[in-house]
Formats: sequence, C-alpha cells, structure tokens
Amino acid sequence: MSRLRPTLYLLLLLAFGLLLAACGGDNPPLAVDEAAKIVCSDDCVAHGQCGRLVDDRRVVLANEGRPAVWAHNRFFLDETLVTVREVSQRELIAARDQVPLSALEATPFPHVFYRVEGEGKNAWVSEWCVARP
Repeated sequence: MSRLRPTLYLLLLLAFGLLLAACGGDNPPLAVDEAAKIVCSDDCVAHGQCGRLVDDRRVVLANEGRPAVWAHNRFFLDETLVTVREVSQRELIAARDQVPLSALEATPFPHVFYRVEGEGKNAWVSEWCVARP
C-alpha cells in the first residue's frame, strides 16, 4: 500500500469533518440592522412567549422598556418581518410564579434578547422567538 492512500483518506476525513462543522451547530446570533422574522416557534411557545388574540391570530410577546420574559407590554404578530436594532446578552434562571429559583434548584443560563423594530413598534423579544427570514 502506498503512502498516498492513507494521506488521501486522512484528507477526505478532514474535509468531511469541516463540512459537518460548517453545516451543523447553533446559528450565530443576529446582528444589529439585520433583517429578522418574529416566529412563534416551539421554543417560543414552550417558554411562554406566545399568545393569541381574540380573533385567534398568534402573537409573540415583547417588552418596550427592557429585555423580559414576563410582564410584557407589547406584542408582534407571528411571522412579522422586523429589523434588529440592539442585542443584549443576559443570564436567566428558571422561576416559579415570577420568583427566581435558587442556584440549588436551577442553573443560570445565557440568553440573548433582541430589540426589534417593525409594525410601527420598537420592543425587546427573546431569542426563542426571532429567526432569520
């Protein structure tokens, strides 16, 4: 067996690994001035960030003044196109009845919020509910 064959296999394996790395993994965060879409995704629903209007249209809950996962004061219709105006990295911890759980009960985790502009509104929305169009 020539030395070329093992080298070729190694190069093919490396190329395949790079291809998998490029295709897989988490999406990078959205950037300021990037176009985005408000989505009532499975994660958004699971974290209580979606709702329905009386006419049954789906909405994503938002907050005008600051990043928040409760005490919302705005909403965006599902599938609304928006523009990211600001990005805020926060650390969240699970809560029960809006009272944070202790460090023994829950582990804090990083979370991104986006201040988005669209539908004549400017408000903060959780990363669970924002996607690339």
